[in-house]
Amino acid sequence: MRGLSPIFIVGSPRSGTTLLRNMLNRHPAIAICLETQFSRLIYARRRAFGDLSDLRKRERLVKEYLSTERVKRMQMDLPALEERLLREGVSCEAFFTSFLRFYAEANGKRRCGEKTPGHALFLGTLCQWYPDAFIIHILRDPRDVVASLVRMPSKPKNVLANADVWVRLNLGAWRARQYPRYLPVRYEELAMQPEEEIRRICAFIGEEYSSSMLVASPDWQSPNAWHRRAQEPVTTARLGKWREYLTAEQVALIEWKVGPHMQRFGYEPVGCAPSSLSVGRELMKGAVDSLTRHIGEFPAAWYSLIRSPNISREEAARGRFRRHVAFPTNP
Repeated sequence: MRGLSPIFIVGSPRSGTTLLRNMLNRHPAIAICLETQFSRLIYARRRAFGDLSDLRKRERLVKEYLSTERVKRMQMDLPALEERLLREGVSCEAFFTSFLRFYAEANGKRRCGEKTPGHALFLGTLCQWYPDAFIIHILRDPRDVVASLVRMPSKPKNVLANADVWVRLNLGAWRARQYPRYLPVRYEELAMQPEEEIRRICAFIGEEYSSSMLVASPDWQSPNAWHRRAQEPVTTARLGKWREYLTAEQVALIEWKVGPHMQRFGYEPVGCAPSSLSVGRELMKGAVDSLTRHIGEFPAAWYSLIRSPNISREEAARGRFRRHVAFPTNP
């Protein structure tokens, strides 16, 4: 991929990564792939899959990955993609490169990229593979992020657990600031002045600004409400919604957890410090919630724990758990 300067969008979930991906994807030259979860599903299991220069081992990986719903949702020519990956995917780097290139070509674009929030913790490897890559780190107020996460059916309801996600992924992405092609983007500024921010991003990645990037293209068939909203026109309506959704105690807990990192990224705390009792109670709730979720997610959690190469089975099991959480059946 050297010479093509891929674009990677990272940050905490619910920070606007999907919104920014959709805006960049409307550029006539840019194709930002949907979430591949490459580091979790493939790179973390590279020993289980074995040496990909071996055709039989490569065939197993291609079969597993292309049978997942996340790849099917990308609406590519799967037989052609399979043939391409079998021919070119002789290593993890080559596999990922081939996949992103195919996605861009399938969409008639010359520039490729990818958006997986969790790849904020994978940037060290990505920047080694692609030293000419552009890293766009999108940030959002941690209170708004947590307020959004706790309202999603498949996410933990514990504010400390969700605040920890914000800290880990943003610090992971922030470490990439040592690279010359790292750009932080605040969701609030993108929402308040979308054209100015998109022009700034285009200048950063070396592309001409296109007005088509601000033209909404709602996907009414998307099964997820949050994905549909990310296709709608950019709005400031969701800025500061944490004031409506969070209690004073929850705000105090979040600000206690994220600590000095709020100000590092330009956000000011407003609450008082939580009591020791409040912290202890939330930590206990988080431990119980984590245990309950791991039991409920079995066997998906087991596949992930042992780095099983059966990624299609893991995805199916995880999907059943999420559907059960979103639409629980009566006992």
